[in-house]
Amino acid sequence: MRRGVARIKGIGFILWHARHEWYHVLVGLVWAWFLRERWGELNLRWIGFSVLGSLLPDVDHMIYFWGYGRNDGYAKQIKAFLKDKQWRLVTLFMETGHKHNTNLSWHNYYFMLLLLGLALVSSFYEWRVGVILFGAMLLHYLFDIADDFLTLGEINPNWKRWGRGKIRASGQ
Repeated sequence: MRRGVARIKGIGFILWHARHEWYHVLVGLVWAWFLRERWGELNLRWIGFSVLGSLLPDVDHMIYFWGYGRNDGYAKQIKAFLKDKQWRLVTLFMETGHKHNTNLSWHNYYFMLLLLGLALVSSFYEWRVGVILFGAMLLHYLFDIADDFLTLGEINPNWKRWGRGKIRASGQ
């Protein structure tokens, strides 16, 4: 009985401290609602694409941890927590440290402009799935910029850079 209660509390802890991702889900749902108002129709597939689009930009974090940033101190610490099954620690570490990970390739204004262009072209050709996906991804990045401003007091420098920054073993 105790172990089951501890697991439930642990899951609640992780869900609470990973709430940034839930905010992105909410952004996707708001985007789907906005498009429903604009287009006068809605279906579950569009809601799914909108939520997927609002979460998709964070794949860049996974590519960073396991790919091009695997030698970064931040990525090494996350992998160490995962290896030791320290779920609470990895959740807290990512919650407090992800704003200082400025080496992500896709988190910049240039990629946002590309998404805006793709969304506009999709709208011109009346490709609704493209409008949904690219628009939700763009809103994800806009939310991240607003979150940077509220959390850090300024916009993270990674937004002004093309590509990824130099990776240092110290994690700085």
